[in-house]
Amino acid sequence: MGLEIMGRYEKLLDMLMDYNNSIRFAAISDTDGKILWHSKRNDVKLKVPLAETKKAMKREAEDWIDRSKFEDRNDLGRAMYHITSFEKIKRITIPIDAFHLLFVSVDNEPLAKTKRKSYGRLVEMGKIMSIVDFVNTFEE
Repeated sequence: MGLEIMGRYEKLLDMLMDYNNSIRFAAISDTDGKILWHSKRNDVKLKVPLAETKKAMKREAEDWIDRSKFEDRNDLGRAMYHITSFEKIKRITIPIDAFHLLFVSVDNEPLAKTKRKSYGRLVEMGKIMSIVDFVNTFEE
């Protein structure tokens, strides 16, 4: 793997972790689910073991292949990201290019100052996608 790609991965993960404290873990994998680069907040204990995350990333890579086939047959445009939401975390998958996926785990604990449980924490995908787009154009 070239230094340019490694630098790009490192920059992407650093920018994501700096952008928002609710991002707990971020990783970049190949299409086989092999984690090539990752970052975790020091104060965070992973809620899902890394081995399970690797399996999920492999499944997501397979799903992206299916999504790519689907987008060629309709007028919806390309798939941009996928979010799976659990009570305590949201797991976001974003294709970086044809061979790499970005996986982000975001805190989804209920908001404290609401009368009812609120699992609708904003992920601000526009800002995350802007970071991905910026880093994709980044050249060392």
